[in-house]
Amino acid sequence: MIFKKIDNQTNTLVDKVEMSILEYIKSKKLIPGDTLPNEMILSSELGISRNVLREALSRLKMLGIVQSRTKTGIVIQEPSMLSSFERVIEPYLLGEKAIIDMMGMRIVLEIGLTDFLFLNLNDQNINKLEEIVRTQEDIKYHLTVEQETEFHKAIYEISGNNFIIQFQRIIYPVFQFAKTNYDSYFAPVNERLLKEGRIVTHQDLFRCIRNRDMESYRNAIKIHLQPYMDFMYRKD
Repeated sequence: MIFKKIDNQTNTLVDKVEMSILEYIKSKKLIPGDTLPNEMILSSELGISRNVLREALSRLKMLGIVQSRTKTGIVIQEPSMLSSFERVIEPYLLGEKAIIDMMGMRIVLEIGLTDFLFLNLNDQNINKLEEIVRTQEDIKYHLTVEQETEFHKAIYEISGNNFIIQFQRIIYPVFQFAKTNYDSYFAPVNERLLKEGRIVTHQDLFRCIRNRDMESYRNAIKIHLQPYMDFMYRKD
């Protein structure tokens, strides 16, 4: 296959170059470790300047699809599924609607990973979680963002799924948003659950894990995440 020549009059020239390179990779069935033609050949076949080509290649590098290696040239690599998103996400640029959507993803994910959690559970995991909850015993209802994420990060890691572990880092703004708005909304929800005897702390979740009681944990994590659910539906 020869690269499709690019129309220089378009306002989305770099986009078209990027797509042309991706189409070439797909048509040639290139796999990680394979190389693309050098910049001189690429720019000639595409009919564009090397500066435009380099901008398109820099996008593909940011996506983790290609990388430049000395003496080897432009090499195809296996992209990390979420790394590009993780690099560019900025909590302060996210609107409330985006945060709410991420909350929904977090709820679905944390409840859904219950089976993975218990399938991968071992004594070492339990000891690590025990150390975390011990440091949080006296402040169970007023944790910092870092303390809140520390426990849940450990849960994600036990799942053994790299995609899930990486996703946990991406949804950090959800934890940040909850703590920033704790007094105005989340605190009243927790107070209500506390009066009803239904509040679930990290210590409660840990007891389910230590006892290897999967169904109790599944129910407990739902209640633990209830303030997020209430907030989402209040907004809707």
